[in-house]
Amino acid sequence: MIIKIISIGSQPSKEINHLIKSYSHKVSAYSKIEWINLQLKSKDKNIKIKKELESQNILSKIDSNAFVISLDEKGQTFSSVEMSQQLEKIMLNHSNINFIIGGADGLDQAILDKSNMVMSLSNLTLPHQLVKVFLIEQIYRSYSIINNLPYHRE
Repeated sequence: MIIKIISIGSQPSKEINHLIKSYSHKVSAYSKIEWINLQLKSKDKNIKIKKELESQNILSKIDSNAFVISLDEKGQTFSSVEMSQQLEKIMLNHSNINFIIGGADGLDQAILDKSNMVMSLSNLTLPHQLVKVFLIEQIYRSYSIINNLPYHRE
């Protein structure tokens, strides 16, 4: 299994990067994990144009055979157990999952249309850099549930 996480935005702080690396290391026992951080330096104030530019960059990084899961505030929400069940189903038919994290203004419709699934990590508004931590932690939690590890408690 290959999990690729494609995100738009600046590099995370040292503290956040430490958490990302820690959970990525844990996930690597089950899947190859690849992070692609795209930094778009557009000074354009027009959000539509900015999102289209981000979309072009993201689309160029999506693997053609991947199951694509985009994170969006309007996406479907799952409990941790439900997310693990979803990932387990996806893994039965796909060897490659691409997660997409958009920029501050969200994802362009072209990305949402390309997605096999659109999900939300929370009904709350989350700081952009923490979304990466929440996502990789939930991926690890999903693996722990699937493999009956003591990490997740109900």
